[in-house]
Amino acid sequence: MPELPEVETIKTLLKPIVISHQITSIDVLRKTTIQGDIDAFVNGLVGETFTDVTRIGKFLIFHLTNDKVFLSHLRMEGKYYEIEKNEKNTRYARVVFHLDNDKKLCYDDSRCFGIMKLTDESRWKNEKEIAQLGPEPFDVEDVSYLIKRTKGSSLAIKSTLLDQTLMTGLGNIYVDEVLYACQINPFTPAKLIKKEEWENIVKESKRILNGAIKAGGSTIRSYHPGKDIDGNFQTNLLAYGQKDNDCPKCHHPMKFVKVNGRGTTYCPICQVKKGLPISVGIFGSIGSGKTEVLNLFKEVGYATLSSDDIVAELYHKSPIVDSINKLFNLNFTDVVDKSILREHLTIYPKDKKKLERYIHPLVKKEVASFIKLHPLSAIEVPLMFEAKMEVMFDVLIAVDADDQIRYERVKQRNTATGSFLTFLNQYDNRFSINKRKADFVIKNNASREELKKMVNQIINILQDRQS
Repeated sequence: MPELPEVETIKTLLKPIVISHQITSIDVLRKTTIQGDIDAFVNGLVGETFTDVTRIGKFLIFHLTNDKVFLSHLRMEGKYYEIEKNEKNTRYARVVFHLDNDKKLCYDDSRCFGIMKLTDESRWKNEKEIAQLGPEPFDVEDVSYLIKRTKGSSLAIKSTLLDQTLMTGLGNIYVDEVLYACQINPFTPAKLIKKEEWENIVKESKRILNGAIKAGGSTIRSYHPGKDIDGNFQTNLLAYGQKDNDCPKCHHPMKFVKVNGRGTTYCPICQVKKGLPISVGIFGSIGSGKTEVLNLFKEVGYATLSSDDIVAELYHKSPIVDSINKLFNLNFTDVVDKSILREHLTIYPKDKKKLERYIHPLVKKEVASFIKLHPLSAIEVPLMFEAKMEVMFDVLIAVDADDQIRYERVKQRNTATGSFLTFLNQYDNRFSINKRKADFVIKNNASREELKKMVNQIINILQDRQS
């Protein structure tokens, strides 16, 4: 979506194109683009001459003679193109302004979310679309207003900054950039943002937006600010769109999550979350001691859960048993026998993916419900990344140990060591990649007491984040 720098760029590009030129006719090719009466929009503007183009937030304000004004919001994919009079309209032209210089100004919008509205110089600032906008970061000198508006709000700061009634001009791209610059976790409740942090948010917003305006905005996906003009601030983006790339500051992989439905990229090390809830996801190599780490969290009051236990419960439910029988042509009765299922998957390894596609969403649903119920939770998920569950947790802990130690631990469980060794290399390759994404890595080679010390250090760090 075009954001403040993109709209500022468009404004700058449009001014020499339209100012001093008269509108000779208007073609409205999609009625829903115009808010209000379409005939009034056309009749009110035809014959008028553009005198200026200004901007408020993400709105373009077109000023014309006889105090006529129309507002334009580009929303997701809106663009303006200047083309020759006899040139074919752009592919997604929705409104076409014919000008007195044998040019056409095409408003192009593939998603059809953009809007235009006719008003006048005496009323446009009071139109509801404009009147409800908060100040731009450039106009904020005292953050007391921001603190007052967000006092008591549990809404994530990412969502708070996207609220254009609080402060206008920051969209999804630049909120990610500002929060990264300020080292603030996007999930942090707005009420926990301190005065100095608000001051830094405003300061970094001004710096980043000014930098983006100077560079011509950020061209993301199909957005272009004008014909044959691309923004190039995208080359300076440090957070947005950097999923799994190393953080420029700490070199930990950047994490991509959804915050109230909006894609969000941040560094879990540089941008630690404050306040409750805190959900801890535990994963690790085979025989590393994941369950022991889970139990240590339980000892200090965390609500704990194992995804293996969830699967075991699911395998006792009749609808699940019936579904697995149908999926793999098996004959389980009251419960899915894991040893028989494992044998089947050994013979038909391709069925493993089919089982995961069926079971993982059910496990994720149970885990999500558990996290929602418990402000402090720790959950063991051996196949964390295979199930794409890493984004569900605030903190990730990877548990590892040397091969021989893990082998001895697995032997003590009376597990088939042969199958363990066969699987070991394949699993370890994935784990070695994924453990880079963990907030904490525990090397569990020593005694339980040593493990307890390491886990308690992590628990103490998380305790400090709760206040």
